Amino acid sequence: MTAFRLDAEVQFLKGVGPRRAEQLARLGITTVKDLLFHFPVRYEDRRNIRPIASLSEGETFTIRGVIHETNEKRLRFGKSLFQMGIRDATGILRCVWFNVRSDYLKKKYSVGQQVVATGRVHLGKTERSFEMPHPDIVVVDEGEDEVTGGILPVYPLTEGINQGTMRKVVAAALAAAPPVPENLPPLLLERLHLPPRHEAVIGIHRPDPGTPPEKLATCRTTAHKRMIFEELFLIECAMAILRSRNTERVRGVTIPATDGQSASVTARLPFELTPDQQAVLGEILDDLRGEHPMNRLVQGDVGCGKTVVAAVTLTLAAMNGFQGVLMAPTEILAEQHFSNLTKAKNVFPLRVELLTSGTKKKDDIRARAAEGEIDLLIGTHALIQQSVAFKNLGVAVIDEQHRFGVMQRAELMKKGDRPNTLIMTATPIPRTLAMTLYGDLDVSTIRTMPKGRQAIETKIIRLAEKAKAYLLINNEVKKGRQAYIIYPLVEESEKSELKAATVMWKVFQEQVFPHLRVGLVHGRMKQEEKNEVMHRFMRREVDVLVSTTVIEVGIDQPNATVMMIEHAERFGLAQLHQLRGRVGRGADKSSCLLAIEYPLSAVAKERLKVMTETGDGFVIAEKDMELRGTGDLLGTRQSGLPSLRMANLVRDFEILKFARNEAFELVRSDPELQKPEHRGLRAEMQRDWRERFQLVDVG
Repeated sequence: MTAFRLDAEVQFLKGVGPRRAEQLARLGITTVKDLLFHFPVRYEDRRNIRPIASLSEGETFTIRGVIHETNEKRLRFGKSLFQMGIRDATGILRCVWFNVRSDYLKKKYSVGQQVVATGRVHLGKTERSFEMPHPDIVVVDEGEDEVTGGILPVYPLTEGINQGTMRKVVAAALAAAPPVPENLPPLLLERLHLPPRHEAVIGIHRPDPGTPPEKLATCRTTAHKRMIFEELFLIECAMAILRSRNTERVRGVTIPATDGQSASVTARLPFELTPDQQAVLGEILDDLRGEHPMNRLVQGDVGCGKTVVAAVTLTLAAMNGFQGVLMAPTEILAEQHFSNLTKAKNVFPLRVELLTSGTKKKDDIRARAAEGEIDLLIGTHALIQQSVAFKNLGVAVIDEQHRFGVMQRAELMKKGDRPNTLIMTATPIPRTLAMTLYGDLDVSTIRTMPKGRQAIETKIIRLAEKAKAYLLINNEVKKGRQAYIIYPLVEESEKSELKAATVMWKVFQEQVFPHLRVGLVHGRMKQEEKNEVMHRFMRREVDVLVSTTVIEVGIDQPNATVMMIEHAERFGLAQLHQLRGRVGRGADKSSCLLAIEYPLSAVAKERLKVMTETGDGFVIAEKDMELRGTGDLLGTRQSGLPSLRMANLVRDFEILKFARNEAFELVRSDPELQKPEHRGLRAEMQRDWRERFQLVDVG
């Protein structure tokens, strides 16, 4: 076969063509190289096919046979059951699916097809019959086993392409493509006993027939370990280079804050800082006094006291003649920061101003900031406009950083000459993710909560228990408290049975709580309308706020003590935890009610179980990453980092730690990868990371 360049368009490969190329493009595959790096998500191991007659109860088996019948049964309460009989030379196995789209299964499988089925086996209605509920079914393409030795790669697919087709076009790419260039230093490969890159790529698509099944299942073949290490090593190299460029080799704004100044500010607080707050403040003080710019992320659960630490930092900057800026994602949150700091003038004696799209006398505020007459300017995206300037910016604080785009954060950094940067997030970050997404930052963590903060009671509410939930909300409002009711949708769809915020707002106002003041806010409303509703809620002119997830960040109402999340099974763990954090912000006991509707998926059950068992955001973050996977959890739009093709940050944590150590050591010895042995690595960075470096720099 004619050799292709790696950057050749995939449509010219044998068996592809323009139409299939369009389908592959939906998977991000446009070149031959893309196809080579479209790795299997798992493998179908057909080396140990069991005769049906030899199966036993309670174990997972793989069988091969012919579909000899399919049928559908309608059960009570609108439920359905799809059944498939598979026959081999020794007997018949019945496969069953509950509550599925049977029309989809009827199209996909037909009598006469040869299939491989894998799943846990249970006894059927008679002692000698077996059932396999919800098995994994693969339709066998003729001749596949002979080509693969019984180990078949299973690839991510898109509409119009099945596994057989994908395997054929990958095989065509392997046959036609030149060797993939090496990008890791030869001495590193030799020292770590890793195979060459091209050999590893082939080994992942075509594992050796003698590979143990457990190594395939856990991605622990030498080929897999090589590509996992490569992915993580490249990310950590980028982080190490950025850290070297932005911190270790750059002079920043040095703020000579003293321990005595810090003690004088904290002594004025009406409460004592927690040990974690004190430790983080100590780390920040060391950063401010250093010759390199601070680049620190402070993470901690809602209510842990990150904002107090930021306020002390900004006050110390002002005491030493420097200005500060605090950027929040919403006008409501910016106004709350402004209000809280203004009320606490005796603790934080700052000249504070607020700049948002709704601020009057913007020109006056901008002029005073440029003249150095403002110590701290608080605002939203309005802060990054060209017309905003500072005389002597020393500290930039970004609150709820994940709500901002990368370039917006970059623009804020340009307002000063390498100001010290403090990034705050109330979304706890798993340690593996922090080492990749924030590998170039120093990470501080506040885990201990201030004294007096009560745990939020979290309960699952079924359909029959809704009346009790409404009674609880009503009773809390009678006590002068407020409540949230959250929905995943704005409006009902013909295709969806989910209740929507706009529809249910009317129901609550007219039928459930006609005697209460019920407000509505959602993302499709104009910003002015949203702000007005939220302001009314803050002024206690709204008793019950019906909302979508628009209130996940940006509203702090200590008077709210109840949150009911409708269709909680549809939300992710991190989002559920963030929503729950909107209550429990005052001294009163608070409740979070997770209203669910059946059927629940296994993942949804696990999420709900975690929510009711713990309020620790760090435990929740780790579990969330475990359940969601980490392929694109890095958030490429926000961070500028690539999605992971092979590595899994939960499974591969030990490899990540090792890759990080190796990468940082290499960059310390050769900061710009100029040595001849790093030529391949430098080429990889220049080709795939040149644009990302600008994004990762502020990500």
